[in-house]
Parts: sequence; structure tokens; C-alpha cells
Amino acid sequence: MTDTFSKAKFWKCALQVNPASYVSYRGDEQHLTEAEYNKQLLEVCLEENIKVIGLADHGNVDCVDKIRETLSAQGIVVFPGFEIASSEKIHLVCLFDEQETVKNLEHYLYDLDIDTSNGNLPSSHSADHILNKVHEKGGFVYAAHCTDDNGVLNQKLNNVWTNELLVAAQIPTTIQAIKEQGEQANHQILTNKDVAYMRNTPMALINAKDVEEPETLRRENASCLIKMTEPSFSAFRQAFHDPESRVRLNSDISEQYYSRLEAVSFIGGYLDG
Repeated sequence: MTDTFSKAKFWKCALQVNPASYVSYRGDEQHLTEAEYNKQLLEVCLEENIKVIGLADHGNVDCVDKIRETLSAQGIVVFPGFEIASSEKIHLVCLFDEQETVKNLEHYLYDLDIDTSNGNLPSSHSADHILNKVHEKGGFVYAAHCTDDNGVLNQKLNNVWTNELLVAAQIPTTIQAIKEQGEQANHQILTNKDVAYMRNTPMALINAKDVEEPETLRRENASCLIKMTEPSFSAFRQAFHDPESRVRLNSDISEQYYSRLEAVSFIGGYLDG
């Protein structure tokens, strides 16, 4: 990366992006070629000012290099990874350094007992085991759609929620929306007020949407904002040590307008003219 950055700023990150082949999981047919799909991904990222994407195909990394090649050429940082299910059938997204090789990622999937020919099948390993293994490999894990089906809260797995290696969880909208929808129990957990789920460090809450087509990236809840000195995996991981100040939802940032001086003219006196 040739750009240099002198201070931390919020970067827009879409952390659950899928390849062109993903629609087959939903029983749909992809009408774009892989190259066309990747090109559209790039175009939407540039238009929406998305600087970082995380790849999270289900138990498969075959498309990582082609997407990374297309996006990286235009300065977009790609965290390769995958989404997998634990033996408890909760979904976890595992992301790795932007330089991680596909060969290593395939080894990680093998070590986690994931059948890459059918990435929807759960691992034989528990979520706690997966968290430990990914941490050992220098990776990052967040709980996918934690309040929905196959989510850690929906499955009532407080032992996983309180595991300090799990530092982030994906929510579909905002905390306030969850409260207004009547999900009081989840609201208590997400705000770290439920004793059974209480954590020493509050869970970082992110928006990320299972991107099945490039246009989905335009949705407000398809990305979040991470404060980093530069868009890199090391800076990304560091941000989650201080989530209260460095992790934001797009909805948290209200548009602000400022007055500014555009021209000054002096009449009379020493600076006349």
C-alpha cells in the first residue's frame, strides 16, 4: 500500500461479502460471470466509499484470490476468510490478514473439520474450540447474525458469548431498533446488563449483511465503521481492544454541517486590498 496515514479515522468496512457462486446456497441462479460479479463489487465499493471487505463464503475460499486481485488493484483492502458453523450449529465468521494465502486458509478449514465440498455442514468442534484455533492462527472471529437463526443468542449459549476471544457480534439493525421490536432479553444482553451473559469487556456490535449481490453493499446495515490509523488487518484487530470509541454503526454517525470561511477581503488600513 502506497498511501500514508498520520492519524486514526473511521473506515467503512463490509465484513460479510460473498462470491458470485454464493447464490446457489439460496437456490438461485447466478446470471453474472465471476469476473462481472467481481467488477460490480469493485464499482459499488468505490461508489459507497467502502475501504475494507471481509470475505465470508460458507466453508470455502476458492474465490478469494480473484476478488482480492480485482479489489486490491484499486486500493480496497480484502480480509480473506470464511463463515462456518460450530458443533452447536452457531455461525461464526473468521477473518484473516490481507496477505494470508488461500493454501493456509484451506489448511485452517481442514483443521476446523469443515467439509469444503459442502460448507454449510457444521464442524465437529465447539465454538470455544474454533475461537481458540482461529486466535492461534492470528485471525479474528465475530458471531454472525447473533440474534437470528443459528445465532449465539438465539441458541442461548452464554458460555460462548462470554468467551473473551469472541470480541464482536453482528446485529441486523441498531440496539434501539432491537429494543423497539420487543426483544428485551437480547437488548439486555447486548447492552451488557444481563448477569448470565455479562462480559468484562462489552461486546463490540457491528452491522454486516450476507452480501449475495453487489448492490446489497449499498444498504446501511451491510457495513460498519472501524477507526484505524490505516485500513489493515493489524489496525483492525487493534481497534477491537477499544470498541466503545473505535467501532461504530453507520447509523451512529449523524450528518453534520459546519460554517466555513471561503474568502476574506480587507478594506482600508495596513491590509487594504
